[in-house]
Amino acid sequence: MSIDNVVSWYEKNVNYRLTKNFLNFLIKIGIIKEDVNLELLNMFLLEYFENEPIKENNKFKIKPNRIPIIDKFKDAKQPEKVNKTVIKKGPVTITKTVTNKVSPKNKFKIEKIGGKRLKLVKLK
Repeated sequence: MSIDNVVSWYEKNVNYRLTKNFLNFLIKIGIIKEDVNLELLNMFLLEYFENEPIKENNKFKIKPNRIPIIDKFKDAKQPEKVNKTVIKKGPVTITKTVTNKVSPKNKFKIEKIGGKRLKLVKLK
């Protein structure tokens, strides 16, 4: 079964959503193969009672200790901030583009002030 099919199956039948990043991680460490065996994956992720998966509200129940691991591999992308700096030196103008990944947890940033000086600036 392909990764896209596994993700859509979990969205329909399980009380928790898997991401492609998580499945790629499982492939990378060797728990599953690129052609995903759904039964094997369910043995790792779903709760079982007497060899049958447990259902809750007509959906299969995922093991609670698997949730923090799945959450580490969210598909969300980090926002990017693009800075353009224009440097004028004599008759030549240089435009420099810098792309910084901005983390919502950062509370400070470093700005360049004149020559070789740096300043720490608090973000709001």
